[in-house]
Amino acid sequence: MSQGGFTDLRLNGGSNETQEGFWPSFTDIMTVVVMIFLIAMVVLLVRNMELVNQLRATMEAERIAAELARATGEEKDSLSSALHRAEERVQQMQLEMMRMQEKGLHNESQIAEQLRAITGLTNERNDLAQQAAQLALLRQRLEADVEKRQTQLTEALRNIDNQQLQLSAAQRSIVTLEEGLQQLRTRYSESQLESERLQRTVAEQRQSLDEARQESLEYERRYLVLADDFDSLKVKYDKLVRPARSSSGRHLIEVRYWKEDSAYQISWREGGEGTYQPISRGQLDKVLTRLAQENTNGLYVKVIFPENSGLSYNEAWEFTSHLHSNYDYYFKAEEEAKAMQEVQKPQEKTEP
Repeated sequence: MSQGGFTDLRLNGGSNETQEGFWPSFTDIMTVVVMIFLIAMVVLLVRNMELVNQLRATMEAERIAAELARATGEEKDSLSSALHRAEERVQQMQLEMMRMQEKGLHNESQIAEQLRAITGLTNERNDLAQQAAQLALLRQRLEADVEKRQTQLTEALRNIDNQQLQLSAAQRSIVTLEEGLQQLRTRYSESQLESERLQRTVAEQRQSLDEARQESLEYERRYLVLADDFDSLKVKYDKLVRPARSSSGRHLIEVRYWKEDSAYQISWREGGEGTYQPISRGQLDKVLTRLAQENTNGLYVKVIFPENSGLSYNEAWEFTSHLHSNYDYYFKAEEEAKAMQEVQKPQEKTEP
């Protein structure tokens, strides 16, 4: 039946009513599903954007950390190079100080010898002065003796008739005494001249000693000036001609050298890390020879002299020159260059 009380005579009239009731429900369900899908999509998009922002911030932080690490590494390398240059400068100054100390000791020994010579001359002068005083007393005694003889001669003249023989003897004695007196006067004059000569010699020695001290001070001042000039010229030369000696890219070897109880002591370590190990000089040469063959980039040999090492300048210089010229990459290159120059010189002389 349809509305109005009439029978629905259309074909499939009941199925149409069923379909009209089904599609609105289906449409509502699909609308809800689409809305849920859209809401889920919006939530995922928002979460995606947050994750993207976090990822970008993380990548930026990693980039900044990498730049900081690179800058720190470069600064560390530059500081290491500066430290090695400063240590080499300190080592050179230690060697120079040792040489200056030996020179000062040598000058002091010369001054002490000159003072001993002056003391000896002063003692000799005092001895001569005592001899001169003794000669003066002897002259006074002789003069008194002469006066006595003259008195005796006067008495003899008064008694000339009775004492002719005694007068002759007295005259001969007077002649002998006068000759002795003349000789004593001559010796006294010579002693006075010798004393004056010794006084002049002592004055000249003192003046020479003062001049030597002034000259020593002047030499020290000139040396300091020349040392400063040499250092500056050396730096300029190294900058213009050749690269500075550096341990960068080289195999570092540190060697300590000192003297204890008149015995030479050597210790070493490899790579600038760990503790120093005692070693003999022969074993050290074998180890450095092996390491020089194994490391194609060469060795950087750093020689260290502790404070109060007890070494002389020549001993320290001989040890340092031996290690550098035989094993250090920098000085071995210099030796090879000098050898090449020596080889080329005869060839240049034989050319027409």
